[in-house]
Amino acid sequence: MSFRDALKLYRNEALATEAFKEYRLQKGITCKKCGGSHHYWLASKQQFQCKTCRFRTTLQSGTILEGSKLPISYFFIALYLLKNNRNELSIAEFQLQTGHKYSEPLYDFLRKIKAYIKTEDQNSILITFLEVASLAVRVTNDEV
Repeated sequence: MSFRDALKLYRNEALATEAFKEYRLQKGITCKKCGGSHHYWLASKQQFQCKTCRFRTTLQSGTILEGSKLPISYFFIALYLLKNNRNELSIAEFQLQTGHKYSEPLYDFLRKIKAYIKTEDQNSILITFLEVASLAVRVTNDEV
C-alpha cells in the first residue's frame, strides 16, 4: 500500500470510528459508575452501555481522545505518520496531512499521542484499523 493510499484509508472517519470501537472492546471497558466490565454498543447513541447499571460511556471516554473535538481519524493518521517517521512529526506536517485549518488544537493532540506511543503498542491499534478496513472492503465487494 502506498503512502497516499494509506493516508486516504486512515482519513475515512467511519472506518476510524469502527476501528477505535473494536480496539476499545479488545482492551476492555470499565464502567465509571459501578466498575462493571460487561458492556454492549448502543448504535443509536454511539455509546457503550453497562449491562449492570446501564451507565453510558462514550467511545472516547477514558482514552487518550477523551475531551477532544478532533475527528477520530486524526488519531490513526498521527499514529501512521509517527510510525513511518520514527516518532518524529511536526505540527505543520500533521496539519498538512489532515487538512485541518488551525494548528493550535493539533499541538496538544499530537503531544498526547506521542506520550501514548511511549506506553502503548501503536502497531496493535493500526492492525485493528486495517482488520476493520479489510472487513469493510469485503462487505462492500460482496454487496456489489
